[in-house]
Amino acid sequence: MQRLAAAALFIALTLAFLPSAGAAEPLRVLASFLPMEIFTRNVVGDTPGVTVEMMLPASLGCPHDYALTPGDMKKIASADLFIANGLGMEEFLGEPVRRANPKIRIVESARTVLPLRGEHDHGDVNPHTWVSPRNAILQVREIEKALSAARPGGAASFRRNADAYVSRLSALAAELDAAAKTFRRRNIVTFHNVFDYLARDLGLTVVGEIETAPGQEPSAGEIRNLSRTIRERKVPAVFSEPQYSPKIAEALAREAGVPVRMLDPVATGSPGRTAYEDAMRRNLSTLKEALSDR
Repeated sequence: MQRLAAAALFIALTLAFLPSAGAAEPLRVLASFLPMEIFTRNVVGDTPGVTVEMMLPASLGCPHDYALTPGDMKKIASADLFIANGLGMEEFLGEPVRRANPKIRIVESARTVLPLRGEHDHGDVNPHTWVSPRNAILQVREIEKALSAARPGGAASFRRNADAYVSRLSALAAELDAAAKTFRRRNIVTFHNVFDYLARDLGLTVVGEIETAPGQEPSAGEIRNLSRTIRERKVPAVFSEPQYSPKIAEALAREAGVPVRMLDPVATGSPGRTAYEDAMRRNLSTLKEALSDR
């Protein structure tokens, strides 16, 4: 009898720790870089059974010309969904990712964004779509659709979370629109072409860029020409980015006789759910200071 009781207890304990019948495997979501992680985490929220991980280090920035590492390949191999920006931002998409995981679903969240063309370093399309809150809304909806398709049981939760986030992004876009009406200057010079979509939203004109290709510093002649453009077009400031050394921007600003201001494309930093909004509101304050005065 004791042996039977012990066997019954062993079976009961074993069954208690087994997954219940029909329990769904966790949905493993891999985001390419910081803004994609922020958007995805807002849509996932506290929905159970979904994990979100970022592939690139949060300190790296835009994945221009990024080469996949063995660690990246392991992350891809264990993921169900890969949330990317698309439009050429993640140049490693395609065969390398498919080789690492033939079953992974790649979600190019910017596919519904109206693209800007005439890009220097990415072919015909500017891929920096997420820096516009209006585009961010479109991208969040694409992420919501992909998550709901992959995990239909969480669709209602994903929709609620996406609706709440889109409401916040819409309020952010409205704040930017209202501020743009007060801008007295509309010509800007940026570090590279990451703010072109935001400029389109706000009726600004990017009349020059310090770097026309990632990592390619301008020549002395290019600095002189850009300085002349700043003076002729009455550009009130040179906009640098926290992801790059400020030295070139500072040299250009001294040459042109204007200050340097910082704009953050939210490509590095915290993956907190409000991180995108916080950074964009700091950008709004910077733009108001630079463009509304004088």
